[in-house]
Amino acid sequence: MDIQRLMQQRKSVRNYLDKPVLRADIEQVIQSAGLAPSAINLQPWEYVVTYGEEKDRLIRSLKKLHSIKNVSCGPGTTEPLPDKYSKRSKDALKVMGPQIEKLNLPFNRFIEEGSCSFYGAPVVIIVVIDKIFPELRYLDVGLSVSYLLLAAEEKGISTCPIGLVTDYGDEIGDALNISQDKKVLLAIALGYENEVAPENQIRTDRAPLNEILTWYE
Repeated sequence: MDIQRLMQQRKSVRNYLDKPVLRADIEQVIQSAGLAPSAINLQPWEYVVTYGEEKDRLIRSLKKLHSIKNVSCGPGTTEPLPDKYSKRSKDALKVMGPQIEKLNLPFNRFIEEGSCSFYGAPVVIIVVIDKIFPELRYLDVGLSVSYLLLAAEEKGISTCPIGLVTDYGDEIGDALNISQDKKVLLAIALGYENEVAPENQIRTDRAPLNEILTWYE
């Protein structure tokens, strides 16, 4: 499939069918993620896949933790956002809000509880990096994740990157026997989209070119 079409059609899916994803497809998607470029070919990304009872056990643990710590969804900044970023967030909420209202759930509850349950996806991928690397290498991991998302889309498999649960990274590491030398950077829900779910009718806009591009001539 044309790469431009893949980038345009991909979206974050927050309701999944109870349909298994083949192990071979998961391996191919992660193999594609491994094709991403990285500084001096370090390839600092690592992926931990969980599903079935182990995934369900992790979800129970995260829900319990969330009831105690109550981590909220947000940009993670300590200062107020500049207007252009704040507007983008507000515009996204305007698009998402009406669909989430159909679920009779407060928006924050939908996002927070949904994140802790990976929105019902049959497969969860935990993205980790060795703690020896500086934060600059997170950029390499981000490139790899982008490859993964597009490779999944090409196979008709939907995804949703989930950052909120990384606040529970140590607990995720304990649950999945991830080495303490590794840092959890991201979770990715993976599975087949429930196309009739209201929460999957959401498609947010992207900033126009003149907001993200500067020319010096």
